[in-house]
Amino acid sequence: MIKKILVPVDFSAGSAAALHYAEAFAAFTMATEVKVIHVFTPQVATGDVLVVPPMGELMDQRDEAFEKFLASTPAPAGITRKSELLLGFAADKIVEHSKDFDIVVMGCTGDADLLEEVFGSIASEVSQKASCPVLLVPDRAKFKEYENILYASNSLSLSRKAVLKFRAFNDLFHARVHFVHINDEEGQHAGKRESLFAPLFNNPDPEFAFEIQEVTADSVQEGLVDYLQAKPIELAVMVTKQRGFWASLFHTSDTKQMILHPETPLLVLHLED
Repeated sequence: MIKKILVPVDFSAGSAAALHYAEAFAAFTMATEVKVIHVFTPQVATGDVLVVPPMGELMDQRDEAFEKFLASTPAPAGITRKSELLLGFAADKIVEHSKDFDIVVMGCTGDADLLEEVFGSIASEVSQKASCPVLLVPDRAKFKEYENILYASNSLSLSRKAVLKFRAFNDLFHARVHFVHINDEEGQHAGKRESLFAPLFNNPDPEFAFEIQEVTADSVQEGLVDYLQAKPIELAVMVTKQRGFWASLFHTSDTKQMILHPETPLLVLHLED
């Protein structure tokens, strides 16, 4: 059940798109609260520090910009929107606030295709450390009811705990789930379908349609990207535990070229230690 949604914004077009997406998502899931936060991190100007305005004046200026941003992105009817201006380091504050929310929805911050340039280093850090799921929204994404969801499979995401967590999320949508497993060129992810997906069937059959796809590609990220480009997927889902799968997929030197579909949001689910 998703009742409280946290939306960090930086006044960019990407964060405005994420706010639109989050509030449409909230309307569909009947969430009771959308809280928009902006974290202000003062930067000391070079030169004579005496010319730097007092902190109170800086906060007033930022609060005025925040109000202007919110006014330019009106909430849809029926949505209760709250807002708060915070002082500190963005990633730390967002992670701290995530403890009180069911999901964080964040937008992209740039025009490049590399993961951290698309979603920003702050979003990348939040996606690893938040206490709740994190939904990363490209600026071209528009929310509509999920009919097809890609669930990236690996030993972590196919654990009983991960599958149950995902099934609880999909109870909101009853989307068709594409369990996609990538067999890379070195065979590191290869295995019999029955053993790979056995955890799915430890319980009665899922109450949603699904298909199991094994894809051969030079790398995990290439296989997932190819699948996203070929299929009508509205949401991609990945599971992480600390920096495990997320780190291996996105933060090694040879995976910096991970290009996400420009209209496919990415939901990061976390497993507790």
